[in-house]
Order: sequence, then structure tokens, then C-alpha cells
Amino acid sequence: MPTLTGIHNENEFYSHHYLAEIFAGDIQATLERWRKEAEAASSRTPHAELRALAPEYQRFRREFAHERRTGERILKQREWFRRLLPALGYGCQPANHLLEDGSEVPVLCAVGGTGGNANAPRLLVLGACDPHGEGEDPLTLKPHRLQFHGEAPPAEAILAETWNAIVTRRVFGQSRPPRWLILLSPNGALLLERGKWAHNRALRFDLDEIFTRRDDATLKATAALLHRESLLPASGQSLLDGLDENSHRHAFGVSEDLKHALRESIELIGNEAIRHLREVSKERVYERPDAALAHTLGLEALRYMYRLLFLFYIEARPMLDYAPLNAEAYRRGYGLERLRDLEMARLTTEESRNGHHLHLSIEQLFRLVRHGFHAEEDLLSGTSTTPQAPRKPQSHGFSMRPLDSRLFREDATPLLNQVKLRNHVLQRVLRLMSLSRPGTRRGQGRRRGASTRRGRISYAQLGINQLGAVYEALLAYRGFFAEEDLYEVKPAGKPHDALATAYFVPQRDLAQYDDEEKVQDRDENGRLKLRVHKRGTFIYRLAGRDRQKSASYYTPESLTRTMVKYALRELVADATPADDILNITVCEPAMGSAAFLNEAVNQLAERYLERKQRELNRRIEHADYADELQRARHRIADRSVFGVDLNPVALELAEVSLWLNGIHRNGHVPWFGFQLMCGNSLVGARRQTYPRARLTKQRKANLWFNSPPQRVPWRSANGEAPTRPPGAVYHFLLPDPGMASYRDKAAKALEAANFETIKAWRSAFFQPFTEEEVEVLEALSTSVDEHWAEHVKQQAESQGNRIWIAAWRDDGGMVQN
Repeated sequence: MPTLTGIHNENEFYSHHYLAEIFAGDIQATLERWRKEAEAASSRTPHAELRALAPEYQRFRREFAHERRTGERILKQREWFRRLLPALGYGCQPANHLLEDGSEVPVLCAVGGTGGNANAPRLLVLGACDPHGEGEDPLTLKPHRLQFHGEAPPAEAILAETWNAIVTRRVFGQSRPPRWLILLSPNGALLLERGKWAHNRALRFDLDEIFTRRDDATLKATAALLHRESLLPASGQSLLDGLDENSHRHAFGVSEDLKHALRESIELIGNEAIRHLREVSKERVYERPDAALAHTLGLEALRYMYRLLFLFYIEARPMLDYAPLNAEAYRRGYGLERLRDLEMARLTTEESRNGHHLHLSIEQLFRLVRHGFHAEEDLLSGTSTTPQAPRKPQSHGFSMRPLDSRLFREDATPLLNQVKLRNHVLQRVLRLMSLSRPGTRRGQGRRRGASTRRGRISYAQLGINQLGAVYEALLAYRGFFAEEDLYEVKPAGKPHDALATAYFVPQRDLAQYDDEEKVQDRDENGRLKLRVHKRGTFIYRLAGRDRQKSASYYTPESLTRTMVKYALRELVADATPADDILNITVCEPAMGSAAFLNEAVNQLAERYLERKQRELNRRIEHADYADELQRARHRIADRSVFGVDLNPVALELAEVSLWLNGIHRNGHVPWFGFQLMCGNSLVGARRQTYPRARLTKQRKANLWFNSPPQRVPWRSANGEAPTRPPGAVYHFLLPDPGMASYRDKAAKALEAANFETIKAWRSAFFQPFTEEEVEVLEALSTSVDEHWAEHVKQQAESQGNRIWIAAWRDDGGMVQN
């Protein structure tokens, strides 16, 4: 963030790219309003006030450094705070502030009490005393007794705690905590927001740097981010809330960039794979149109890119403690982030361009995820002596748990396993995945401050919902080979969108299209040229009605949150015990990449913790809450969610999506083999039967399809699965009059002969069964029971092998058994 020297964006309070590229434009309206108000009142803007304080700050720092008496230091810094706070819109009113637990803390001001309650302010400004003047992190300092007011001495317990502990546990841990907190020190300021602080996110302002350099952009940013009006406006939405929305909107813009990047990368990988098979392996590929090969290639390239996206996401989250990012051996030898650093390297030699260093490095990383790693194992061989039993690292200095995922299995990409991708191709892929697209963002317009440069994508800011949107965006896309040179065209008057439905025409038909309908690119000299895909090129695009036919639409987070909220309201009453919430099972019959399942996991976990704390009359400490929430998510995702989807790739994505959302550093890696299934949930195979007596020849009114089937309960009173009634046959093995029932007169008029064929088939299809046929149906029903019993047994064994239980320790955490 070079333009804002002195402001440190810790753990991405906002995304780094947003602050560097978008933020300056988003505060322009506020700065312009301040300018007009200052002109009207013949005063100075807040950032001009800060600039004017620079000489006073330098004088204060010199006097503070020479002063050795702690009491005088506190007085001097309090006097400095009296000058600084008015410039930021606050009055300085030092006092003791009573907290909910009965303790008191010294504050410089308390702003915006809620509900008329002065003890529940919306913002606190605190001052940290640096007794030795060594410029320590104010969070590591402790309150000094001389900072307190009044004659009563402060409690010894509060004097023994750091400001970090006080802010986290005592201030933000209240039932009605302030939302904002500013912690001032002699040489800096920290801005904390309650929700972001749970993830240790903060904005740190280095006042020495800011007042020494007096950079205009930094002073404006400091005023905009810390001013009272920006945090607690008299009316309307606060500036920082608006910035937060724009930052999230920017994250969705990043997800749009990734959709484009994935589509283009799949084409790059597909064409590189075909080149290798043709030129290196000397295989006779694409001598004629091969739809099966194109489908396989597109599917495997999609999986390859999903693996990379997963690794980008997981490496951006060290708090999950899956990728061993603290180990230098992993970062420098295996991690994907080191390869991102090569995205702009110039490949000038034959070996650097056409070698396979990037390919081998990425494949090695895939094996690391697939098999896990412990120091004594041979990573390159891909073997693991005990893949499910993590051991302490030795020589390599790190350990990594294996992920049993369909997406990462070696047999998921048999075609790509035969090829090696050259460095310059994979470098371009990494560049696409690492940098935002050039040009003005959709919806951003050409307003002042909107950058057109490519910025580095922050995967830490990409949430599980945005990741799911990227995942599902390409499920409806298909790969095919150009059977001849194809030119790309588009509807006139519309900008070209590579993610929209694609249209291609051969050269012989090109004259039928206007120039506005032809897609054009610029060559290296900046001249326009038609976009052409040469014969044999692998193309990966959305064609025709593929999206409608596949129903590949991602449900936005706002909708999933609302639907799950009201669905759970019917299941979880106010009196529902916390442990009963853990016993709720959730099934999504068309799960896609598990948007609804993940939302259900999140909301159930939050309700469980809320209910458990209320039952025990004890609050989880603020510092521990995020970890406990992740534990609860892990438990629920591992034991309580089930899903079905027709698309096998969606199944793979749902598995990884749930795993990412629920992974916990101390938990095992969840396995969803018996919980997520590929199939048709609308087939209607319910646990219902017809008695044998209704299947054989008799009066039509008594035949099976004229009466409802009988339900066989899943569980009996003793908890065991009841057996199917003797001689009964499952309903889904029998024909039903609703099958192939067409009554449209217009259609009948067009296809009269075919409708007569269907009519004759239906007449025979619904005839009563012979005794021999009923015997076969009973045997099939018995086989269904056997398969069901085996599945129940496997599910029970799988559940029994898992180690999480719904217990609560005295220190407020879920435990293992």
C-alpha cells in the first residue's frame, strides 16, 4: 500500500488491493464535502487540521522522550491527546468508564450511548501509557494506576492485564459492547471494529511516519478513517460502513475476474494438453471431431483449475492451520505463493519458457494435499505409511494432513496425468489467477479515483460464498474443438462478454455480419484484428441453452441467508436445548457447490453457541469466540449435512466447499463419502411399499396405482430400522399412470404416429403382474433392503469413527473424545 505510508492494514481490515486501488476514489465525496463546509465556515478541513498539528506532535515527542517521570509522561501524552482528538471530531473528556463486569477502565472519551445508557457507548477512545518510551505495541502495554481518575485506587486485576486482554475480554466481551474502539499511544493509533477484531483485523496508524512525511493522501485517509463523523454520523450510513460494502462489492468484482480467469485458463491448459499429446507423445489426436475427448479435456482442466483455486484460498488463511505456512520449508519448497511470485518473471531462455518447473511444482503440491506429509515420508513418491495419523514433524519442519477428496484424487485427471504443461503456459495461468483484469470495473464507471491498473487479487478477502459463485459459474460450460477456422461474433450494440453465450461462424459466413457484430482484439502493435480460433483449437465456452438445461445458477448469499434463517425458525424454538441443535440434519436435494448447506452450517453453529452460553450462564471470551465458532461448524458439517446433485463435478465442489467452511485446526479432516451423493433426488424413491395382493390381476379399482403406498418408517420405537412388510414391493419399482402421459392436442397433431406408439406401450405397461413377475419384484425389493442396511452400517461406522462430541468443557470449549 505505497500511497498510504504510515497506515498498516493488519490481517486485511480491508483488502490490500481495495485500499491501494479503490479506496481513494471512495472517500472523494467525503473530502469534497469537508472542503465546501470549511470554505463556508472559514475553517480548516479535518486533514488540514492534522497537517497543522505536525509541529506540535514533533515537539510533544521530543519532550516525551526526555521526560523520565511516569506521572509527567501521562500528563504530557494526555495533553497531546487533547489537541489530536478535536481535529478528528471528538471531545477529550478523560474519565473512568464502568464496564459490565464491574471493573473500570480509563477512557479519553465515550461516544454515542445506546438507548440513553451512557455505560453502553458505541465508541470508546482509550489511551495507552508507554512508561519507558520505547514505542511498544499499545496492545501489549498495561494501564497505569496514574491514568485512572478519582480517589479510589484501581483494581489490581485490571492493572495486571494488557490492553489486548482488556479490549478483547472486558470491553468487546460485554453483552452490549461498543462497536468501535480507538486505542491511542504516544506514537500511534489503532482502529478496531468489534466484528473484525474477532479475526485480529485492525488499522494501525504510525503517527511518527504520518506527521513526519505529511503526505497529503495519507493525511486525508487518516482523517477519513478515524473521524467521528466517519464512524458515528448524526444520520445515515457511516462512511466506514460504506467503505466496507464497497470492499465486499470489490470482492465480488474479484470473483467476476476469477470467472474470466478460470475460463481462459481452462482453454490454455486444454490446448497445451492437446499440443503435448500431438507433438511430444505423437498421439493422433483430433484428426476428426471428437466430442468425447473435448468433454473429458474440459472436465479435467476444470478440476485442475479448481484445485489451484482451492490452494490459493487455503494458503490465504493461515488461521485454519491446514497449509503449514509458518514452516519455511513449505513456503520456499512447496507452497503456491512462491510460484505466484514468478507470475511476472521474464522467461527469456528456451529452458525457462518451455521447461516444466512450474508443472512439476504444482503436481508435487497436489500430491502433498492428496497424501498429506510427515517428515519421514517420501513426498515425491506420493506414499504415506499412515495417511490418517498425523505425526510430529522432523527434518522438513512441517506436517500436513491428507485430504480425501474426490477433486484431488489422481484418477480424477487421467488425461492430464499424461502430459506436462510448459512454464510459459502455466505462468500465464498463474498471472490470470493472481491479478485482476485490466480496465474499469463493471459498475464503477469512469469516476475519479477508479483505477484501471491490474491489482493483486486478495484471496483472503474472498469468502466461501464468492468462492462458490466462481465454482458454479463454469459448471454449464462445455469444451469443443473447432472443426474449421471459426470467427467469434456477438449481438450488435452489446460489449463482448466471454462468460456469456458464445457464437462462432466459419469464414464463409463472416460477410453476413456487420463490423459491430464481429469480436475484435488488438495485436501487439495496437491494431484491431478479428478474433479467430484456428482449426483444432480447444474452445471452452457457454453455448446455446447449456446454462438453462444444467440449471447452473449460484444462489446469492443474501437469499441463502434469508431462506435458511426462516427455515431454521420452524425447527429451532427458543426453548430448544443447545445439544438438540447439533442433532438437526440438513439435506439439500440439488446442492450445487453447497451454498445452502454452508449457510445452514454457519447459522446452526451460531445458534448452538448462543444457546449453550445461555444455558451455562457463561460467555465465551472474545479471543476464543472465532475458534469456538469454527469448532461448531466443523462438528455440524462433519455430522449433520447431506446433499445430492446430478452433476458429479458439483459433488466434488460441494465436498471441498464444506471442508473449507468447516475445517478446524484441531479437528480431523472431514470425509463426506456417505453424506454427499451424485444422483437424482427427484426420482421419487421413497421408503413406501405396495402389498403383493394389489399387484396381480383383479378389479382395476383395487390395483396398486389407484391407492397410495404404505410408508415404512425409518425408525421404530426401539430405534431400529423396521423391516419391510412380508411380500411388499417398493413403489419405485412399479409403473405409474403419470409416466409418459402426454395430452397436448397440438403435439398429437404433429406426431400422431408416435403418440399411437406411446399409447400402445402404456396400455401394456400398466397391466397387472404375473406371479413370476411379482417374485422378481420381491427379490429386487429384498436387494434394496440389503443395500440400504449396508449403507446404514457404513454410515454408522463412519460416524462412530469420528471424534467430535457435543460436550462443553469448564473453560467453554468443545472437546474430543
